[in-house]
Amino acid sequence: MKIDFRNINSDCIKPGSIFFLYGNYRESFEVFCDFVRDELRKKFSEVILRFCSMAECSKLAGGQCGLFGTDVECFCVRNTEDVHLEKAKEFFKIKNSVFILESGNYAKAKKITEYFLKSNAFAVPSFNNELTLRSLLAMFFPNIPRGICDEAIKIIGNTDEGLYSILKKISLISGDGNQEELNGCFARRQSFLSGLEIIPLIRVLLQAALRKKITKSENIYGIEISNDNVTNDLLKAELMQKSGFETGRSYIYRRLISDDDVAKSPSYRESGR
Repeated sequence: MKIDFRNINSDCIKPGSIFFLYGNYRESFEVFCDFVRDELRKKFSEVILRFCSMAECSKLAGGQCGLFGTDVECFCVRNTEDVHLEKAKEFFKIKNSVFILESGNYAKAKKITEYFLKSNAFAVPSFNNELTLRSLLAMFFPNIPRGICDEAIKIIGNTDEGLYSILKKISLISGDGNQEELNGCFARRQSFLSGLEIIPLIRVLLQAALRKKITKSENIYGIEISNDNVTNDLLKAELMQKSGFETGRSYIYRRLISDDDVAKSPSYRESGR
């Protein structure tokens, strides 16, 4: 049966569950496997996540349950195509494991996709489009505000950074996505910056500045960016520091914003200058 990522919850994730991801968005597979593992860990003392081929999965799956049923295996299988249909059907008989299958080449996976759409397994559409991304974000962060969701989709669509990395950052910044956590986001990041030495500080800001070029965001760690040459200036600052010229935090922040805006920056005020 068909189900979107956003509708998958802990009730769906249990021994005996089978998920079949079909579509052309390959980034979703590993992050979904991790999501399922994390949900299983809330119920079982040990969860074993195995990435394997269909042939390997058929040999490994179906073993004896752990003592007192306190552990579970989750098998993650890529490139599941029509030739694997009969082996995949055997998974319905195995009640002590979870299976996550990803469809392979579209032309070679039509029959198996149709089979899972009509079966009792969870057939999950995973296409490289905004609908899938919104559904994924809703699954990971049920309470995420629409504005944050919109920004996350822009970042995902305009950078070559992996989906797992982006989701991890959203998780670290916003917790479960609730508004209270998000409101404290800049304060925590500014505190984080104040604890860094100069070279690590420059490199963190360089990464953020490069991301700003991609996403067109004018805000880096709570600082409104007014300097179009910030990347070059930060690189020069790092070279100066390595050459023995102490730059200081006030110099770094002045590279990010115009002189008129320096005093307004909370991060600049934190530097004590």
